[in-house]
Amino acid sequence: MAVRNLIGSWELGIENWKLKSSALLFVTLFVLPGASAQRSGSTIRTERIFEAIGVREGITVCEIGAGDGELTIAAARRVGPTGRVYTSELGDERVKTLQQNVARSGVVQITVVAGDPVRTNFPDGACDALFMRNVYHHFADPASMDASIAAAVKAGGKVAIVDFTPPNTEASTAADRSRDGMHGVSQESVTRELKEAGFLPETSEAGGQRWFMVVVSKPGEGESGTPQRFRRRQARGMSSRSGAGD
Repeated sequence: MAVRNLIGSWELGIENWKLKSSALLFVTLFVLPGASAQRSGSTIRTERIFEAIGVREGITVCEIGAGDGELTIAAARRVGPTGRVYTSELGDERVKTLQQNVARSGVVQITVVAGDPVRTNFPDGACDALFMRNVYHHFADPASMDASIAAAVKAGGKVAIVDFTPPNTEASTAADRSRDGMHGVSQESVTRELKEAGFLPETSEAGGQRWFMVVVSKPGEGESGTPQRFRRRQARGMSSRSGAGD
């Protein structure tokens, strides 16, 4: 009996060792490379994003899909007390977490906005610069969201989209860009869709491990690039707001 118990304990120990080894292998193969990529700057560096869209003291910056608010807080510190940051997240719990992190930061020039799948919910013409990271490929209706971004950005303002390309073939529809095997979006698709919303391409650059950044600008007065349909939409919006105040 004692021998059988000893053998049973030994076999159980072997099984536990196998489970721990499998877990360690998973972490080594999948978790650590992702963490290492972040530490090594394989994505686009925060400073580079801010430089590309001209984040500086006194301006208004907007971030879509801010997550825990790390970049939002960094942007707010860069614009200083005379600047303003609007930031958004989707879902009550994410918005609450973002609000808590912003409050803990002690930076008061940040306004947290509840996001929407097809609208920024930022005030029209509020943003001197707008950015998002690891968000664009989640837009199931990029045309509607891009039109809303165009409405929120001031004439001459810049937009930076930081995202990653699919591992293989890009999804044929925007709604499928988050699916396994097609997760991501191409630089070409992002640039094309933003051009269709009236933006002018500025730069496109690659980071490491599939990451890239596309920077566009909203045309100022007299510049080409803003489609006629967007100008009509702006005119209708201004007309309705004027009528509401009569």
